[in-house]
Amino acid sequence: MSTEITTRGPSSDLAIADGQTFFTDKQIGALRQLGVQDASNADLAVFFHQSTRTGLDPFARQIYMIGRNQKNPRTNQWETKYTIQTGIDGYRLIARRVVDSRGETLEYEDTVWCGEDGEWKDVWLSQQPPAAAKVTVLRNGKRFSAIALWREYVQTNRDGGPNSMWGRMGSGQLAKCAEALSLRKAFPQDLSGIYTAEEMGQADNVQAPHVQASPTPAPAQGNPRSGSSKLAAAVAAHPAAQGEEIVDAEVIEHPITPAQKAAITRLMKREGLTKNAMLTLAEDVTGREITGANDLTEDEAIAVVMRLENPPTAPEQVDLPEDVFGGREPQTAAS
Repeated sequence: MSTEITTRGPSSDLAIADGQTFFTDKQIGALRQLGVQDASNADLAVFFHQSTRTGLDPFARQIYMIGRNQKNPRTNQWETKYTIQTGIDGYRLIARRVVDSRGETLEYEDTVWCGEDGEWKDVWLSQQPPAAAKVTVLRNGKRFSAIALWREYVQTNRDGGPNSMWGRMGSGQLAKCAEALSLRKAFPQDLSGIYTAEEMGQADNVQAPHVQASPTPAPAQGNPRSGSSKLAAAVAAHPAAQGEEIVDAEVIEHPITPAQKAAITRLMKREGLTKNAMLTLAEDVTGREITGANDLTEDEAIAVVMRLENPPTAPEQVDLPEDVFGGREPQTAAS
């Protein structure tokens, strides 16, 4: 896939040059101005990899990192977890570049929405928000469909209602979420590890206090009278929905792949590293305890491979200080 946007040449101090392996000091300074304040070297390495892999320009905000505080269940401490995001237009651009470069085709079936009544419609006119949206992408004639549920993706305000965007354009926002899920199924190698802003908006929702509801009688089997039962029946019975994925809003961290394990083993041997030295390096990159390769996520493995391929003794700026955002200003001379 072409990475023309970010590697076409050093037309500016922020352009990512051919053969570059990490952000320069000037680029890091620009990222700081864009809001990336406290990212670790491992996070920046993954972000650099995804930017060059997708061809999206981080300095034009085509791709960006969002930090959210999450509690680590192992340490019981709050930590900043970064998610690499783009807009739905970024997804469409990546998919279009892939099919154009490979001589493939990319088509869409009509988007459909479903209400609590269980009826699928190709246009949503109700003042009430849809309960679900379904998008089908055809890559070389093969269908990839996904359904997004309103309750899992709606972005809310402090009162628990839809925010201004979802309140005004809820059907379109939900369709974008379903489209992102469908495109990621059709282009897994090109879109894995990147999420759209429309999908991840719900991660910023204010959690309402839990209120225990009174038990209600279960509906009679075989006669779905309630709206939610009708919706479930519609999703299950819709001919095109059989075997499709309904994905919730949780971001799943993919484990290290066999190919990444093999690459790390090969690079270990090349560098003459012992197992203990390798574990120390992995812990330095990830910032947490590592007992073996299986502890690494896919994104962490990318960062480890980049460190092994570009050790600190190399001339490239790979092993920057851990306090890269806190202790110094970016260089003023061109890198």
